[in-house]
Order: sequence, then C-alpha cells, then structure tokens
Amino acid sequence: MNNQNDDLDDQLYILLASMKEYREAIADDNKRLEAFYNQVASGVLDKTEKSLENANKKHMGALDNSIQDLNQVTNRLNTKLILIFASSFVASIMAVLLAVFLYVPSMDEIQQRRADKKALDQYALQMRIEDGETLVRIMTKKPCYSFQSNSMKSEDKTFDWCRIDPKKY
Repeated sequence: MNNQNDDLDDQLYILLASMKEYREAIADDNKRLEAFYNQVASGVLDKTEKSLENANKKHMGALDNSIQDLNQVTNRLNTKLILIFASSFVASIMAVLLAVFLYVPSMDEIQQRRADKKALDQYALQMRIEDGETLVRIMTKKPCYSFQSNSMKSEDKTFDWCRIDPKKY
C-alpha cells in the first residue's frame, strides 16, 4: 500500500506540476490577449480619432463657408436697410420742406395780408363762407375798377376791385 500511496503521490505531483504549467500558460495567454486587445483597441481608437478629426475638419470648413456666406448676406441686408431708411428719411424731410414752401406764405405776403386786414378792420363788413369760398357784401350799383393799363380794351380788362359796402346792419 505504500507503493500505491507513492504512485498516488507521484501522480499528484505530476498533476500539480501540469496544473501549474497550465496556469502559467493561461496567465501568458491572458497577458497576450490583453496586449492584443489593447493593441486592437488603441488602433481602433486611433483610426476613430483620425476619422473624427477628418470629419470635424470637413464640417468646420463647411461651417466656416456658411458663416462667411451668412455674414455677406447680413452685410448686404444691413446696407440695403440703411439705404432704404436713409432715402425714406431724406424723402420725408424733402416732403416737409416742400410743404413748407408751398403752403406757408412768405413774410412779405404775411405782412401784406396783415396790412389788408388792418385796413378792413375799420369797416363793418359782412362776410360769410359759402361752398368753401369767402364772400363779402359789396356795393353793386357802382362799377368796379381795374388797375390794368388804360391802353387795353375795356372788354379785356378785369374789373375785380369793387367798393365795399361799409354800412352796419
């Protein structure tokens, strides 16, 4: 039995030695697999990074072109708006000045009108507005006068100066 135990012990030592070798082989295989995985992963990561960088460069170039186009369009739009607003401002100023020159009488005309009104204020005139026109009662029995030259025919003269009727009613 001793012999049998020795055989068993030898077999156990052999089995333990082979297990130790298998463990070392497995550990070496694990190290090689880890190195392979690391190499594959780093290669994949490098390729992915390069492809991402290339894609980013392409997209950045396209984005830069789009930004430049947008800036050009914005500048054109800004100049158009500035021109439109400036021209409308100038046109409105010119319209106001034209209205002032057309509808506001000159100082000489204003002074003449004041003098005429002052001359007429001393009389009690009957005035009324009919159909947008100012009417004054005048003496109709006496003829009206013309201040045009005497050399003109009497048919061509306009007799638009008549005496007023200063009677109080």
